[in-house]
Amino acid sequence: MSESASIRRASLPDWVVTVFRGCLDQQEDICRVLQLSMDGIATLRGRYSAVKYLAQAGDDPHITSEEVEEAERTRNLAQGEVDNGFPLLHEQATVAMWGSLEALIRRFVASWLAERPEAWQATQIGRLKVRVGEYESLSHADRCLWIADLLDQEISGPQRSGISRFEALLQPFGLDGPLPEGIQKSLFELSQIRNVIVHRQALADRKLLDACPWLSFRIGDRVRVTHAMWRAYHEAVSEYVIELIRRARACVKCEQGEGGLTQ
Repeated sequence: MSESASIRRASLPDWVVTVFRGCLDQQEDICRVLQLSMDGIATLRGRYSAVKYLAQAGDDPHITSEEVEEAERTRNLAQGEVDNGFPLLHEQATVAMWGSLEALIRRFVASWLAERPEAWQATQIGRLKVRVGEYESLSHADRCLWIADLLDQEISGPQRSGISRFEALLQPFGLDGPLPEGIQKSLFELSQIRNVIVHRQALADRKLLDACPWLSFRIGDRVRVTHAMWRAYHEAVSEYVIELIRRARACVKCEQGEGGLTQ
């Protein structure tokens, strides 16, 4: 077999590549927007000095006292963000990152169902109670998303913590597997921090402290996501996505051993 033929047989189906490429691109965009926002906020601090100087020197008669005051408020807010490590930006980026991972798993499972007829033979899929009228009204792609959501509810996904929800959703299709403890811990912490930001106005509660006793917050503390925390979460998400790609590739290789890849 030629090298090019070997590469083709070892490669993933295009639809798998598309699913994961979309997630990785979104994660990269989050990183870029975070960095651009930090740079922009840091730059805003200098505008107040320029506006104040022009007003005092009389070089620009159109500058009002209100504009100078607004520039000062902006400078103070920007300085506070810089001094505290841009907590609001990191909070929002953290929420976006977890949401991107949730969307990936949902789309991955739905695409697995859409592209692989044998996936519908999974025991857990056969146990689902489907409302026929609603099901028949959907397109094939929407049916697969609907079934993925129904499966998530069936396995009590919303009540699960960290990536255990994702792994339980992947398990019926043989796409679950072990992960290094460090990655699991970081992703679990990410999910808990995200929940506090979204549901508790970023204030630490007993649930967070019991779930993540290694964190130094006290009940009622503002949960500030540092850049170091953000980087750790981002690296853990990236490693998890890579692991999911490896698992999908392992299924492809298994099929190759049974007589070739079917796409």
